[in-house]
Amino acid sequence: MVSAINEGWFTAINSFAGSNVVLDNFMIFSAKYLVYIIPIALIYLWFRKGDENKKFSLFLFSSVVLSIAVSMIIGKIYYHPRPFVLGIGTQLISHAPDSSFPSDHTSAMFGFAIPFLFFKKYKSGTVLVILASLVGFARVFCGVHFPFDIIGGFFVGLASAYTLFVFRVPLDSFFTRIVDFYHTLLKGRGEKA
Repeated sequence: MVSAINEGWFTAINSFAGSNVVLDNFMIFSAKYLVYIIPIALIYLWFRKGDENKKFSLFLFSSVVLSIAVSMIIGKIYYHPRPFVLGIGTQLISHAPDSSFPSDHTSAMFGFAIPFLFFKKYKSGTVLVILASLVGFARVFCGVHFPFDIIGGFFVGLASAYTLFVFRVPLDSFFTRIVDFYHTLLKGRGEKA
């Protein structure tokens, strides 16, 4: 029953793959490259003025790392074949035939996006959640994930971000020490943060 729903949703989304070159290229770009917004944003926040930005960058980095780690552990424990392994759908991007559940890309994207909402950065958070959703949708469209892989990735990202948010006070102290150490290094080199 669950498998039938999963495959039915996949077929409905993936059926559009290969029908329009512009749409295909947009989805391929979204599936493969939108995730690079994470390191770009982390570097931007780190070098932006103010220690709070640096600490938030560290929080986001921790959330992404935890999300990916949890996703990979689940994938090692529970194997679910990708659509192309089962001979289903149209595949637009190449991928190793490893476990599809949950989606690492989606886990990372939601692990990155959701903390913005927890820290009441609603405008940025809303945009990033939409982008994270687009990444997940695109990976189904491109034939490398089932919809339930994306839903699983969302919950992994949410749980990881929430867990760290619960421990934000001790984490803030730890991140403060890292930032202070960074400033000490810069002072030693005669530079300004």
